[in-house]
Amino acid sequence: MSDAAPPDPEGRIPVGAHRHRSELRLWLRLLTTANTIEAEIRRRLRDRFNTTLPRFDLMAQLERAPDGILLGELSRRMMVSNGNVTGLVERLAQEELLERQVSETDRRAVRVRLTRRGRAAFAEMARAHADWIGELIGALDPAEQEALSARLGALKASVQTGAPAPARPPKGGSMKRQNAIAAPLAGFAPAHFRLAIEAGIATITLDRPDRKNPLTFESYAELRDTFRALRYEDGVTAVVVTGAGGNFSSGGDVFEIIEPLTRLGAADLHAFTAMTGDLVKEMRACPQPVVAAVEGICAGAGAIVAMASDLRVAAAGARVAFLFNRVGLAGCDMGACAILPRLIGQGRASELLYTGRFMSAEEGERWGFFNRLVPAGGALEAAGEMARALTAGPTYANGLTKRMLHMEWAMGVDAAIDAEAVAQALCMKTEDFRRAFEAFAEKRKPVFAGD
Repeated sequence: MSDAAPPDPEGRIPVGAHRHRSELRLWLRLLTTANTIEAEIRRRLRDRFNTTLPRFDLMAQLERAPDGILLGELSRRMMVSNGNVTGLVERLAQEELLERQVSETDRRAVRVRLTRRGRAAFAEMARAHADWIGELIGALDPAEQEALSARLGALKASVQTGAPAPARPPKGGSMKRQNAIAAPLAGFAPAHFRLAIEAGIATITLDRPDRKNPLTFESYAELRDTFRALRYEDGVTAVVVTGAGGNFSSGGDVFEIIEPLTRLGAADLHAFTAMTGDLVKEMRACPQPVVAAVEGICAGAGAIVAMASDLRVAAAGARVAFLFNRVGLAGCDMGACAILPRLIGQGRASELLYTGRFMSAEEGERWGFFNRLVPAGGALEAAGEMARALTAGPTYANGLTKRMLHMEWAMGVDAAIDAEAVAQALCMKTEDFRRAFEAFAEKRKPVFAGD
């Protein structure tokens, strides 16, 4: 569309562009996913209001609460860390868009609310936001509108004046814990990636293909909370992680993570790095084996997610890079210096972490990073086969195997042998162990039930 006149500052299509309406319609038809339209909304917010979607979302939460919201509750609603919310609040307060006050009931709690200036600024952004969504959807075919309306309706409603606050997650019994997502996950619809559960396998798809599926503050937090919820999800026995559009993930989004990080203080930066590390901790702590299906680019934090998985399948042409030193950071990020040498050896890990170079799929399989190499386009199918095989196995025993593999990194050999003796004795008390014996005695294949 380089020959078309650009939009004016109000986001309208110039008169001179009407002759290109057929080209515009073709372009809009490509916007058939909510995430792609969200990227356009992000751009317009940045260009017209010099704001980011997280700032906009925070102001939307406060606009619906005239009496203000405690910082901890605001963090829970936005599904980001307290440190990230604190940084946003600090900047908005400096611009006199919100005010802070210490809670009367808890001196440690801070309540924030929009100022009159903040409400006026948000009202203008909300009107433009609603108009933009209407414009983008209105240019689509009826079938495309129907496919998008359910997801985009929720996005539009989230910023309308007077819209109700999102419902709290259910509490009670064994589900009462500090987590933004409560099991069962079958009814959970993530805001920042796709989640599908079928036949005991949860498939997580990073879904911003226009940008090679980068991670943001919000997607880090939602992934962390999803893997934490998997600890309590008995209906899921294996997990597959993949990316949409022929790539796994390009890592942290340059404009939505890296640029804001350059403006944060030490406490907020530590809160962010701790949150990203918590994602890896939760991937290692959930009892289900995690299989990464890697196509195309797998870089930065995307490479970490693949590394933190239990098994990895690569398609021909996949490329993996731990890019941290290329942006002036150390390679010791999210457990890379602890986990990567255990997968491929100290020397090879050192080379990747010092240089930030890409490792090819073939090289990764030869070095032991990938368990299997398949033709291009076949990674998800092969990862699904692995997951189905794991689901058909003794899932309680598989969970113990995962736990022992992780725990024994920090154990001496004698302590590891003792710990394995306890773990194996527990497995010998399971019904699956009895089923295996009976099947062997009857010369048939055992059918495991996970108990």
